[in-house]
Amino acid sequence: MKITDITQQIKNPKRYSVFIDNRFAFGIHGADLLAHGLEIGQNLDEEQLGKIRHEVEFASARDSAVKYLGRGMKSIRQVEDKLAEKEYSAESIQEVLELLTQRGYLDDVAYATAFINQKTKLNNFGRYRIERELQEKGVSESHIAAAYQNMQEDGDGESDLTLAARALEKKVRHKGLPTDPKELQKLKSYLSRRGFDFETIDKALEDFLN
Repeated sequence: MKITDITQQIKNPKRYSVFIDNRFAFGIHGADLLAHGLEIGQNLDEEQLGKIRHEVEFASARDSAVKYLGRGMKSIRQVEDKLAEKEYSAESIQEVLELLTQRGYLDDVAYATAFINQKTKLNNFGRYRIERELQEKGVSESHIAAAYQNMQEDGDGESDLTLAARALEKKVRHKGLPTDPKELQKLKSYLSRRGFDFETIDKALEDFLN
């Protein structure tokens, strides 16, 4: 197999298209092109071509993951799903996840901690809802528990009762607690949707009345 042409891409001048036996083979960054010493007329065997293609795909997947993380913290599952969506191979995806985890770019406990902080301080969500949303993002129960434990040890966590009371106060700030049973039930349903259990809801209502 012979490299018959190498052309600069129009949309991204930093990347080049490599043609083998007059057919497009792969795209490659200019720095990687130089690193591999690729040039027109060069012969490649199957092993060399396979290695180059894998390294090129890995570099592309890595850059794509870093760009995705640039928008904000993500869970490992979210990054994995994003790369799979872009149709990178399972092997390249796994290598990228391992690299980013080793370098601290991916940490599900840290992600869960930041998520919990945001949802409690900005949204007054209860633990049940937060745990459900984190699990939907692929964070394991053990990592969620570790995040809560770390927050408790650091004195950063707030109890669900405190959060429920705050959510309740915000909800009825201008109207006060309803006296109609149906309206009171709607208020309980509102707190339940925010992730509080029945015991916490009843206690928050009782404290508010007192």
